[in-house]
Amino acid sequence: MVMRGLSQSTQGNGHWKGILLMTFLVFISILNVNFLGRSFSLICLPVIGICLWPRTDGAIVSILAILIFGLLLDLLSAGPLGLWALIFLSIFAIFRPHMRMKSHTFGSAFGQWLLALSFAVIASYFLGWFARQSRPDFMPLLYQAVAATVLFPAIYALRHLGKNLLSDADMRGA
Repeated sequence: MVMRGLSQSTQGNGHWKGILLMTFLVFISILNVNFLGRSFSLICLPVIGICLWPRTDGAIVSILAILIFGLLLDLLSAGPLGLWALIFLSIFAIFRPHMRMKSHTFGSAFGQWLLALSFAVIASYFLGWFARQSRPDFMPLLYQAVAATVLFPAIYALRHLGKNLLSDADMRGA
């Protein structure tokens, strides 16, 4: 068994886990879902990826990846360019998931998710109003937020499963 420090084993590896999770969430978020006769998208889903972003040593790669995913979501959703990039970067700066000292418990992750989601919904409403110069309808945003909140436990479990599958066996104690 090779002994190595935590920073050596997680450096660079965490970014790829976050990038993989965000890729999955961004592409799922652009799908339209029909439920009870209503069609809505899951545009708030990538905010989960920002809240659950892995703890890594360097924040520069994380910031660049989050910026690229925000711009990609803007392009794929045909929204104002820079809207989600600004929201993602703001959430990353405010909630600082990369600065956590230890892993989230489900309760703390869900609490942080609700705060970040509230920020994202309010920011997307007002920034969308500013970008389009007309007040957006708030109900679709509310439906998207509720749908993302319902899906949060499944994505949290998926992240936990991915963390166990992709992490070094020596670091897990296996």
